[in-house]
Amino acid sequence: MIDIAGLTVRLGDSEILGGLTTRVAEGEAVRLAGPNGCGKSTLLNVLAGLRAPATGEVTVCGRSPRHRSVRAVRGFLQEPPPLYEQLTAREQLGLVAGLWGVRPRLLLERADALGLARHHDVLVGELSLGQRKKLGYVCATAHDPRLLLLDEPFNGLDSAALTAVSDDLARWKREGRTMILVSHTDPAEGLLDRTLDLGAPSPRATLRPTGGGA
Repeated sequence: MIDIAGLTVRLGDSEILGGLTTRVAEGEAVRLAGPNGCGKSTLLNVLAGLRAPATGEVTVCGRSPRHRSVRAVRGFLQEPPPLYEQLTAREQLGLVAGLWGVRPRLLLERADALGLARHHDVLVGELSLGQRKKLGYVCATAHDPRLLLLDEPFNGLDSAALTAVSDDLARWKREGRTMILVSHTDPAEGLLDRTLDLGAPSPRATLRPTGGGA
């Protein structure tokens, strides 16, 4: 699904990702690891078409991440989620539903399952970090994407929402969706196939240790 060859990205006067070359097969769940500044979130942004490589080539389903056809394949949960603070949660979900041609009621039900039932008419700007993350997750996955790019999907979630999102990701995994995530919280047992260490001298893929994330 994803092919990366010789990727570097320029940030100011520096280049990161060190000529990364890797492949992510359809249905894989891959965790990005490494110290702050090594390029984990930057790599997600490249795959989302929000940042261009300085060198190398990246394709998603055989096309540039910026190609129009890739948008429907991909769902991207950013950190923090890009939401409209002047809208209510209901209006935010309605906007996203309209963009993807899905029923607003369906997205409201998914938000309710994450604990937002009492916050439909609260302005996004007045929601807590965890509530925004829940709302952002529903928006990012509204169109039932084949590829999930998740930047700190568990950050700020209460225990009930953490369980709900973990269960949801486990379902995506069983359905053969592809996931690439950055997380300082260990994902659900059995979710990950491998870890890609971007902090290594030559970025490399490693098998996920038994009993927890790398």
